[in-house]
Amino acid sequence: MSKHKHFEVQRAGDVCVVHLIDPKLFDTLIVTELQDDLMELIDAEQPSKLVVNFASVTHCSTAVINSLLRAKKKLLSMDGTLKLSGMSSSIREAYKMLNLDGTVFHIYDKPSDAIEAFKSE
Repeated sequence: MSKHKHFEVQRAGDVCVVHLIDPKLFDTLIVTELQDDLMELIDAEQPSKLVVNFASVTHCSTAVINSLLRAKKKLLSMDGTLKLSGMSSSIREAYKMLNLDGTVFHIYDKPSDAIEAFKSE
């Protein structure tokens, strides 16, 4: 496990799993730091498969979506893929209402489900 300010990183074979640790991702400073940390991780490790796990997150601003879009764009430029997991029903509902669930982002109930999905691609 690597230590970052707003998440922990775990490896599952060739999949890099980012476990978000802040329960509330509303504060602009926290979201900016999270985005910077995530981009730094992608630059340093260049993962081809990345899962962002929201299991510890109870509330989340839409600014996080921008961070995830930037991360996805950077990963795509490296032939990488991003999947999301562990969202509460209210957060996932927001992604569905914005038509992001299943289109822009592939969201799974658990990180293990996202990891399995990588195996079948």
